[in-house]
Amino acid sequence: MIATDWTEPLARAWGKEPALLRAAAPADLGHLHRTIVAACESFRAGTVFRTFPQVRFHTPLGWLGAPGRLLPDAADPSPAGYRARLRREPPGSGPDAGFLLSVRQPLHTDYPLWSAVRDTLTELWRQVGWPCLPVEAELTEGDDCTRVRGLAVDSEHAVLTWVLDGVLEVELHEVAGGPRVLRAAAGELLYWPEGSRWREHHLDGCTTLRISVPRAQRLATGAVKNLLAEDVRDRLEYDGTVPCLPYPPPADGPAAPAPAVIAVGEATRAAAGGAQLPAALRTRWAAWCSSAGLEPAPEPRADVPLVPGQRLRVVRAIVRVPDGPGRRIWAVNGHAFPIGGAAGERIAQQLWPGRELTVGELCRAVGADEHNGVVTALLRKLYRLRGIDLTGDERTDG
Repeated sequence: MIATDWTEPLARAWGKEPALLRAAAPADLGHLHRTIVAACESFRAGTVFRTFPQVRFHTPLGWLGAPGRLLPDAADPSPAGYRARLRREPPGSGPDAGFLLSVRQPLHTDYPLWSAVRDTLTELWRQVGWPCLPVEAELTEGDDCTRVRGLAVDSEHAVLTWVLDGVLEVELHEVAGGPRVLRAAAGELLYWPEGSRWREHHLDGCTTLRISVPRAQRLATGAVKNLLAEDVRDRLEYDGTVPCLPYPPPADGPAAPAPAVIAVGEATRAAAGGAQLPAALRTRWAAWCSSAGLEPAPEPRADVPLVPGQRLRVVRAIVRVPDGPGRRIWAVNGHAFPIGGAAGERIAQQLWPGRELTVGELCRAVGADEHNGVVTALLRKLYRLRGIDLTGDERTDG
């Protein structure tokens, strides 16, 4: 479904200049629309904060906190049908002068879509290098609407935008000279590098898939800070109160720092100098490698019992990152976990993508009994993370 011939010309422009290329999107228009409809379900009663997907309905006058029936639902069979319904809304209750529906980070709710986008990005990263931080995905549907978010400051992200329907017109404002205008229609991909400023016009029922790739050093610093903060929180017993210093201060000198603040400082020093932070970074890196940077990752699927005669097919490569003597971090589809011992390496050598074998055959290949609970538990985990699939008729012998 995905043409890969666009990756080489894009690699030549990467980090240097904008590019407009013919490139099929990782999914069809109908699939993206259904994903958008599903993401909007929890937003019908009002805006939901601190959750993904994040839905925003923009108009020329600003975004609506409670768009209600202006969001698409199951009765809107396509983007065109959705736009037609909005035009039929009573005057004053609908977007009279255009709209833009934005859904950020929706892909993890739809594994086939998430996987297709991940495979597409993997082809590009092999050309330009693997991002060290997760990327952000956004789906949009809009008509006759201008977004100026990118004009405020130089972008800290490189931007990839597939157009699936309508027209996306982008004004790129460079340091020297006037704006450069790029116009992408359905079946085309727009790219502009970090450091750009832009204004975009969504025209003729425009539907897009956008990937923003972090490129600024500040963003890497923030990712490490967040991991450090998580470690510090795990080390402290916090009772929920805000520490305050006594007032007035003692007459014989300034008051001592609040004990809670001292505790945070000590925990931060211990976390920064300990082994947990590097281990957490290695684990995150393995997860990002296995997801091509797409985060959040889809939830694991339901568990299944496995018997020696059950036939398996390996469908995803396992990313393995060293994590100290005799230990590696395994990652599949954005999920990472530690594996220790030589047995883990013997198992990994049997699980190359495309291979089919039974549970019993794998156990015997690594020198284990076909009822070995450790091997079976690992295979069940890989199945839940969609690294392996079941195939053929399940045999219950043994």
